[in-house]
Amino acid sequence: MSLKTRAREKVERAGISNYSFDHDVLVMCGTRYTLAPCQCGEPDCDGVRLERSAGLSNPVLQ
Repeated sequence: MSLKTRAREKVERAGISNYSFDHDVLVMCGTRYTLAPCQCGEPDCDGVRLERSAGLSNPVLQ
């Protein structure tokens, strides 16, 4: 199972329906998250870790 599929399942299990993917980056509420494999070894781990993407802290729209 791909990281994107695992992330989609994780988000939907959390009851979040307002999300999208920009290639392999998860976008929720304007915040972008990169997907990374999780290898914590916890029995209930779903195998995906969401890492907040560094973005512009103060974007300017023109």
